[in-house]
Amino acid sequence: MEMRKRLISLALGVTLLTGTAGAASWPQWAEQAEQWAEQKGLSETFTAQPFLDVTRGSAAQMIYEAAGSPYVSGEIPFVDIPEEYADAVTWAAENGYVKGIGDEKYAPWALVTRQEFAVILYRGAGSPDPYAYTLEDFADVGSVSGWARDGMRWCVGTGLMNGKADNMLAPRDTIMVAEAALMLQRADTGAAEEGTVSVSSLEEIKTQLRQAMQAAEQPPVFDVGALTGSTDLKIDIQNLYNALLSEQPALKYAYDLEVSDAGNGLVTCTFSYMPYRTGNYPAGFDGETVSGIRDLLEVTRKNIRTQEDTPIYITDRELTVDNMNKALQQVGGSYILCQLNQDGTAITYTPANNASYTDCVARLDEIDRLADAIIADCTDSSMSDYEKAEALYTYLTENVLYDHRYYSDPNHMPYDSRTAYGAFHDQLAICGGYAQALQTLFDKAGIPCYTVSGSMGSEYHMWDIAYLDDRWRYFDATSDRGRADYWFNYFNVSAEQLTRYEWDKDFTAYLTGATA
Repeated sequence: MEMRKRLISLALGVTLLTGTAGAASWPQWAEQAEQWAEQKGLSETFTAQPFLDVTRGSAAQMIYEAAGSPYVSGEIPFVDIPEEYADAVTWAAENGYVKGIGDEKYAPWALVTRQEFAVILYRGAGSPDPYAYTLEDFADVGSVSGWARDGMRWCVGTGLMNGKADNMLAPRDTIMVAEAALMLQRADTGAAEEGTVSVSSLEEIKTQLRQAMQAAEQPPVFDVGALTGSTDLKIDIQNLYNALLSEQPALKYAYDLEVSDAGNGLVTCTFSYMPYRTGNYPAGFDGETVSGIRDLLEVTRKNIRTQEDTPIYITDRELTVDNMNKALQQVGGSYILCQLNQDGTAITYTPANNASYTDCVARLDEIDRLADAIIADCTDSSMSDYEKAEALYTYLTENVLYDHRYYSDPNHMPYDSRTAYGAFHDQLAICGGYAQALQTLFDKAGIPCYTVSGSMGSEYHMWDIAYLDDRWRYFDATSDRGRADYWFNYFNVSAEQLTRYEWDKDFTAYLTGATA
């Protein structure tokens, strides 16, 4: 049936009908639906009563009339169908839209809720796979009944149903003629332009963009003829996109959006997705395999001195752009900035502090040389990991002074004081230099270690987390400098002992859990 095809491919947000008469004038947001209903020849029961609640009988009748009231030859499948609904209910049942309630009954006068109508449309479309979509963005998702979740997920995800005010689905509200007619009109008039959705507000566009981004698909074409509240639509849609990335950073794999005027009141939006999320790498693409954060860091360390971008083939679709870029800050020693390129197909390397790449690599090489010498002097193969950690921590806190120019004369404090080079070569550093120096020493001694950025009190601070004696613990060499004779306050401590510290504990747990 042509109507069934239209319902499958396009957007509908529907409501259903009882006998409570409402105002004769249609709401502004449904004016297009009113004109459409009259053109389609829907009965006066619908056109004259836009606020009439929809029942199971009138729901079948509206869908049947929208389909052109096709000829029906089959027998009425239920015993309680009045004559006025006989053809409609028979046709809707034959085409999979409706079922009975048992004992050969249909209950034609029962009210239909939004979630019940969603299920009616879902069945009529052949019960397609709903799992590319989600309802989790709606505040009242918990009120959707279990039996209706597939239908609601599919209807909302494909644009067949929109949320109401305050980000509510209102799945148990009875729906009315105006809503039903509007969604049927969208399905019918959009049939000539597959994937077209009529929108009357920017919030509806935002919902459609979010659903497309979550599924890593392209959004529908927007019919903006009834849109209100926009002065520059392209800019407004770009702002919606930016807001979505801010609200849900995990969606940053949708790294670009192009908005185009397609004419005739239609607007197209095209996302560019990172291939790792869609699996659509260019033909013949050859990159180093990255199956997780550990691989990402190992590939970066291996290639950082080459300067050329490193092509990568990411196989873990659950990785997020923010987590990958934050993890890449662990590499480069503050001399080389490592990050993903725009589409996530390569790691890029950028020298810091306006230095040449050659000079930055020379600094990294010198850090390695000096760290190897310190390890040779402070440790030997007979020592346990704990003993090595204590010896290296003691060396750092006893031999490296804090560069107080950070407070008194920051313009004349050398950049090296922010790095392990300053700690090793000049014995002078601020917290970043202490933390990166300890990370370098521990890593070379076979003790996995990461820097942690956050605050101590009201001031920015950096310290470390390391895997020692089968557990991840914290180390703050900056705060423990000069304390070797009295023992340390922040050597091998738990998170609970860092009472004045604030940091992203979720990311730290993610980073360490990925490599434990």
